[in-house]
Amino acid sequence: MPVAEKDNAVATAAKKTTVADATKEEEEQQVATTDGEEQAAQLAEGIVADESYQLTIILPREPGRVQVIASPREAIHDIKQSIIESPETCIYSCFYLSYKGVRLNDFMDLGEIEGVTPQSEFELIEDVYTERDARIHINRLRDLMAGPHKQSPNAIGIDAGLSFLTAVTGTVVEETIESPKDGEKAPETAFTGYDLKAPAALSKFVPVSFERHPPQCLKSLALSGWNSPPHYLRLRGELLYLVVTTLENETVHITSATTGFFVNRSTNNQFDPAPKPSTTDKPLRAHSLITLLQSVSAQFATQFTLLQKFITDHQMLEVLPVNTYPPAHPWAVTRTPHTYDPTRPADSYLNFGTDTVDSLHDWNDELQSHRELPRGDLQERVLRERLINKIQADFADAAVRGAIQVVAGAVVPLNPTDPPESYMYLYNNIFFSKGSDGRGTFEALGGDEAAHVATGKDLEGVKTLNGADIEGLYTLGSVIVDYKGVRVVAQSIVPGIFRRQDENSIIYGSVDNGTVISADPKFHELVGQAAKSLHLAEHSVFDAEGKKVNLYTSVETKGLLGADGRRYLLDLYRLHPVDVEFQEAECVATEGEGEGKGATPAYPHKMTLLRPELMDLFWDSKFRAWVKEKATALAEKKAKATEAEKKEGETKVVENGTANEEKKEGEEKPAQLSTEEQVAAEDAASLDFDLTFNPDAFIGVKAVEEEDLEKLHQQEGVVREASKFLRETIIPALIIDFTSYIVSPLDGEALTKIMHRRGINMRYLGRVASLVASTEDKRLAHIKDLAVQEMIIRASKRILRGLLNTAAITQVAECTSHFLNCLLGTAYNPAPEGVVSEPLKAPAYASLTPASLADQIRFEVLRRFRYALPDCYIGSIKKLPMLREICLRVGLQVEARDYQFVPSAVEEEEETAVEEPKEGGKSKKDKKKGQAVKQKKIKRITTFVPEDVMNLLPTVKQATTRATHLDYRFQSLFAEEAFEAGKMSLAQGQRQLGLELLLESLALHEQTYGFLHPETAKCYAALAMIYYHGEDGEAALDFQRRAVIASERTSGVDNPDTIHNYLNLGLFEHAAGRTQLALRFLRHAMNYWDLVFGPGHPDAATADNNVAVMLQILRDYDLSCKFFERACETQESILGKEHVVTATSYHILAKAFSLTGDFKKALAVEKIAYRVFDEKLGRDDIRTRESESWLKELTQNAVYTVRQTGIRAPEAGQGERARLNTEVAGAGNRPHGIQGSSADRRANEVHW
Repeated sequence: MPVAEKDNAVATAAKKTTVADATKEEEEQQVATTDGEEQAAQLAEGIVADESYQLTIILPREPGRVQVIASPREAIHDIKQSIIESPETCIYSCFYLSYKGVRLNDFMDLGEIEGVTPQSEFELIEDVYTERDARIHINRLRDLMAGPHKQSPNAIGIDAGLSFLTAVTGTVVEETIESPKDGEKAPETAFTGYDLKAPAALSKFVPVSFERHPPQCLKSLALSGWNSPPHYLRLRGELLYLVVTTLENETVHITSATTGFFVNRSTNNQFDPAPKPSTTDKPLRAHSLITLLQSVSAQFATQFTLLQKFITDHQMLEVLPVNTYPPAHPWAVTRTPHTYDPTRPADSYLNFGTDTVDSLHDWNDELQSHRELPRGDLQERVLRERLINKIQADFADAAVRGAIQVVAGAVVPLNPTDPPESYMYLYNNIFFSKGSDGRGTFEALGGDEAAHVATGKDLEGVKTLNGADIEGLYTLGSVIVDYKGVRVVAQSIVPGIFRRQDENSIIYGSVDNGTVISADPKFHELVGQAAKSLHLAEHSVFDAEGKKVNLYTSVETKGLLGADGRRYLLDLYRLHPVDVEFQEAECVATEGEGEGKGATPAYPHKMTLLRPELMDLFWDSKFRAWVKEKATALAEKKAKATEAEKKEGETKVVENGTANEEKKEGEEKPAQLSTEEQVAAEDAASLDFDLTFNPDAFIGVKAVEEEDLEKLHQQEGVVREASKFLRETIIPALIIDFTSYIVSPLDGEALTKIMHRRGINMRYLGRVASLVASTEDKRLAHIKDLAVQEMIIRASKRILRGLLNTAAITQVAECTSHFLNCLLGTAYNPAPEGVVSEPLKAPAYASLTPASLADQIRFEVLRRFRYALPDCYIGSIKKLPMLREICLRVGLQVEARDYQFVPSAVEEEEETAVEEPKEGGKSKKDKKKGQAVKQKKIKRITTFVPEDVMNLLPTVKQATTRATHLDYRFQSLFAEEAFEAGKMSLAQGQRQLGLELLLESLALHEQTYGFLHPETAKCYAALAMIYYHGEDGEAALDFQRRAVIASERTSGVDNPDTIHNYLNLGLFEHAAGRTQLALRFLRHAMNYWDLVFGPGHPDAATADNNVAVMLQILRDYDLSCKFFERACETQESILGKEHVVTATSYHILAKAFSLTGDFKKALAVEKIAYRVFDEKLGRDDIRTRESESWLKELTQNAVYTVRQTGIRAPEAGQGERARLNTEVAGAGNRPHGIQGSSADRRANEVHW
């Protein structure tokens, strides 16, 4: 099906479904179901299932041949990459594939090869090396020897893209076991010795079982000092020279030539390029460097085999590089020893060559060329999106590295005579500028504060326009980098941007704040296409001479005609209208009202715009109301016509009256449906419904003509109504969602995404906290705490960024540690003193005190969120969650250790960094004395010291084709269509069709985004849940493991999505009979849970229940009771003791106590449950009757215990325990994300 037809089909289905909202409930469901089936069927028609090809690759040496599974849509170079990454064939990197004696083109798709079949045989032919191929081959060996977890000081951060799944799983595979019999000791589990009252341990952030370092194969591998080969040897095919030190301490000089690698006769002092003769039966020449080293060093051969096993013990996705998405960096890292690698300084040469030609990009041309690729059918669209994602990821990486150099002062500005705030830079073909108001453009709106916000809004506008995807309309590649308190904007360079901006370059909008305004007709037409999907109003503006010009975008938005002939839209920060209600109420200082209320400062800037999600919600709300109104009017019209027909029918024979009435009643429903269809048909293109938004409303644009003035007032009324809609409808609806647990965020990032999805700006965070507090609902206590914590975090982030901005790069650790001591370490040391490495020039952070910091945070929260923090707010801060959030927001990486936030009996000590004495001329006694000095320890006087700060990362925002993994508008169109249609089919009971669509969606996600991407992780998790409910446990486990790894490596090892994926993986393993392994996953997830949120979250009760049930199955009844008790405490603190859910928890706890033989406790707990059931549900409810029955049994046991004084109460027998276990297990083991957790947190959930 063509793209346009697909879009029209989906749009029609959406319109019909919307119309159905105005009808009766059963008719609405019928229409929605029919449309869902049509959409799924239409999408299924456009998807052709590909047959998998199982190719045989014939190798030139052992093992002789290997099997490769490929898709006909895969290119030959993708198949080659699979061969290179396979452990069996990792020695090959320079080769080509041959089919029937013909060399295959690397860029040809497998399905395009003439005569190929799913069982075809390809031959691997070793190719001639070029200098580039030799560098790739050497880098491949270095990557293999580095192992799955590659450490590089040249990287931006420490431990990028880590995954702990293999470490948590362990190397011993647990067999499916039955529960222990009575009398048998419960086996040791991950929770054996677990202390439920112990605080979270940051030192356990990295699992103890995590193996970072692979087996060592060589002592060193380096480029030889004899490089580069002289000219006469280049003519003989020599490319470069290597020097290798083996584990046998033998130094070997190796020549890389076009035919392969061989050992030469050179030494460190003498150059002799001649091949060295072999003294054994093993040749000293091979096509692969790995093969040659196996011949040269026996220990290399042995260790390389161990290395391959070490790599293959990991999951495939743990080893693959993260290419199309920024890898996640953990905020807490372990201190690892620095390793010696003589080749490390030559990384640039090995990666990019002598002239670094491989690193040179014309970023703008590459970005725009990829966007111009054909998109007529599905495969063309997938290829286009994959290439766009890849080039954007590469551009973002280059922009981040350039921004770090800019902040460090290593790049010379283009305008060195201007003030530093207005410096512009050019580095690696990327244009850099600072996110401050260097030229006074935003002086009336708030200066630097407004400029800082405008850069983010501009990026948001670029995302929105990229999502509209209008052919012929272009945006720049854009990345925002915040590093050391400085915001840097990186953009691709438009051809001709640096020439004088005359009338021939800026052809749309204004470059001088409205003095001259242009509107090129062709540009206006293109922008109009985008305006249709973005609901932007065509409005009139007037220049300085009073000339009228029609625009769709704001006056500040500029349309530029590049030297390449492309039309670019720049400065998109006003793509959406202002939040006028907020601006009028809060952007002015207000006096305190009432006793004890002080003045509220004005909001720091006037760049208070409405979010695009809000505009979509408001438009949909208005459209639904319009459809309902029109459907009602048409229904009334039909009713009048029917009434007229009825009156005519009354003149007929009385005997026929009943039949006519029955016929009329039978036609009522089709009449209503035809009315709805008529509404949809009449509004196929929303011709009668006109609701658009003027981005220039309320910003001072004056209308000259009366007609334009009236239209402007009308457009301003729409914008004001949207602003009220946000405050009066959307925010209260969010509170209702919190109350009903439709959403239940775990950390500040999750709360931010929830608010943004609903179009709520974070400036309303104080309003949300106040509304939640006003409900006085215990169920929302964690939401209020999270909202207040998020406000404190955001205020702290701004203050810390300001301090870092004024500090030197050498003072970053000192500044950060002192700030954290003033915020989090006051209970340990109430008066910390900052460490200043340069006392002659005291930086701003040196004067910071806990009291001044508390005042600054309170002022920032009041100014930015209109919320007054209580005086004692510092004491209520959750220390570790706060530390985590600040590190993630600012880009800090701190040492993973247990920080002392409060004084304790056993004071923590830190090893003193003392340099070891030199060995030369020292006796053994002196050496021992030196070691003793190193082991001397001193007491810490503050919670944090500068040595705890390991690294400062840049935080990055980029204009990807998908804004966030929760924003549906910026993702692969067909991948999401297949995903949503699959979920709809499953909801309608069509499991096979739904599963096929979801699998096809997964294939599209993998092709578009790659295996390691949050979007792909979402698909993996959804499929895992489907297979789990379909009782296909092994398939569910396979997909869930992939979901865990993908979310770990792209979202973070302690991201809430990763935690929930681990919890679900534990449930799946338990269902497969591997309960001990399941408990390891749950223990790992709960460790992070405590770090992210701490105790008291509603979802924590579900996790505790699941752990308790698994422990019961393993007969660890005592420990399981402790988890059931904690689950009850959590439910009672949130819902109250009189809630039915709490009573159910008590009922389960009573059964758990019975299993331990403690009938006295069981009776007391069951009485509480029965009373609540009786009061809330009544005597006839099944839960009340069951509780009553249990109460009688427990009472009898209690009486028996009293009579048998001195005799131990009888424990439950084997049969009774089996019954109890079954009943208790039925109440637990709920998959996270399905019940008891946030349904809105992840879009991949499938409801059952």
